[in-house]
Amino acid sequence: MRKTYLALMLPTMLAATNAVAQEAASVELGSFDLVPSLQYKFGHDDNVTRSSSNEINSWFHTISPEAILLNNYGANQVQIGYRLESKDYFSSQIDNYTDHFLNARIDHEFNSRNRLQAEANWEDGHDDRGTRFSIGNGSTLDEPDQYKSSGLEAIYSYGALTSQFGLDFIFDYQTLDYDIESDVYRARDRDTTTFGGTLRYEVAPLTEVTLDYTHKNVDYDFALNPENPLDSTEDLLLLGVNWESTAQTSGYAKLGYRAKDFDAPGRDTFNGVDWQVGVVWQPVSYTKLDLTTFSNTNETNGEGNFIKSRTYRATWSHDWLERLTTRLTTSFDQDRYEGEEGVTTRSDDTIRIGAGLSYQFRRWMQLNLDYVKDTRSSNRDIIDYDRDLVSFTVKVTL
Repeated sequence: MRKTYLALMLPTMLAATNAVAQEAASVELGSFDLVPSLQYKFGHDDNVTRSSSNEINSWFHTISPEAILLNNYGANQVQIGYRLESKDYFSSQIDNYTDHFLNARIDHEFNSRNRLQAEANWEDGHDDRGTRFSIGNGSTLDEPDQYKSSGLEAIYSYGALTSQFGLDFIFDYQTLDYDIESDVYRARDRDTTTFGGTLRYEVAPLTEVTLDYTHKNVDYDFALNPENPLDSTEDLLLLGVNWESTAQTSGYAKLGYRAKDFDAPGRDTFNGVDWQVGVVWQPVSYTKLDLTTFSNTNETNGEGNFIKSRTYRATWSHDWLERLTTRLTTSFDQDRYEGEEGVTTRSDDTIRIGAGLSYQFRRWMQLNLDYVKDTRSSNRDIIDYDRDLVSFTVKVTL
C-alpha cells in the first residue's frame, strides 16, 4: 500500500511511460532496452482559440513519436525518454506547433529501508492561443506563446515497505522561461522551489495516517513594477488517511491549511483551508469509478495576485471485451482571481464532459475515439467560450 501512494506523487508522464514500457516490445541496445512508439491523431476543433466570438474551427492532425530507453538492474531501474509532438491545423496554420519533451528517471533501492526516486525533465513547449496568459485574447496573438521549462524532482523514502512507520523527503525545482524577451513576457519567467516531507503511520491493515508539509518559494525573474513583485512563499500542511478498505474500494482524504505570503507589502497574504480527496470503486474487475476533488493555488496569468482553484472530477471506465474499453469523464473547475484591489474578483467556472472508446486492435496497435466538450462561464464576458473536440488516434509500438 505504501508504495502505491508514493507513486501518486510522481508525474503522470512517468505513469504513461511505464505503461508503454510494460506492454510494448523492445529492441536491445547494449545494457538498455529501446521502446519506440508512434501516435497519430486526426480530429476537428470548433473553437481553436477558445474565443467567446468569431470562433475558428479547423480539422487538424498530430504526429507524436516517442523513444524510451530502459535499464533494469536488480530491483532498480533507469529510464531516459524523448517525445516530439507536432500539430498542424488545416484552416489555422498560425496555431501549428512542434514541441519537444526529454526526461530521465531513476528508481533506486539502497536497502530495504532506503529508496530514491528522481526525475529530470526538459520541455520546449507552447501555450495554445486563448490559454494561460492569452485567455480571452487568443486572436490578438500571431502565434502560440513558446517557452522552455526544466525541472528536477526527487523523493527519498525511509522505512521498510512492510513497517508501520515511513518518512518521505520531497524536493522539486522547476523553471519557466518564455522565448520572447519583452518586459511583458519576462515578467512571466520564474523559478519554483518546493521541499517538504510526508510522515506515514499504519494504524490498521491497509490503512495509514499521513501528515504532509511542503514549503514553496516562487521567484520571478522580472517585475513590471519593481515595488510590487509577485515573488512569494507558500506553506501547506495536510493531515489525512490512505485506505484500501475492501478489494473494491480504496482512496485517500487529506484536509489542511495553506498560507501564501507575498514579498511585496502591497499584496495581501492568503490563508485558507485545502483538501485532497480521491476514491476508487471497482465492484468488478472490468468496471471502475474514480472520484477526485482537490484545492490549489496557482500563479496568476495576468489578473489578480494568484488564482484560487477548486477541482471536482469523476471518471468511469468499463471493459466491455478484453480489447474494448469505454470511458466517461466529467469535471468542474472553479478559478477565483484573488487580490486585486478596486476590481471585481474575476470568477471562471469550466465544465468539461468527455467520452472515449479504446480498442486494442493488435498487441502493437491501439485505436482511440474521443469526444470532449468544454464550457467556460466567467463574470468577464470575453472569457466565456464553448468548444467541441472530436479526435481519432492510432498508436503503434513494436
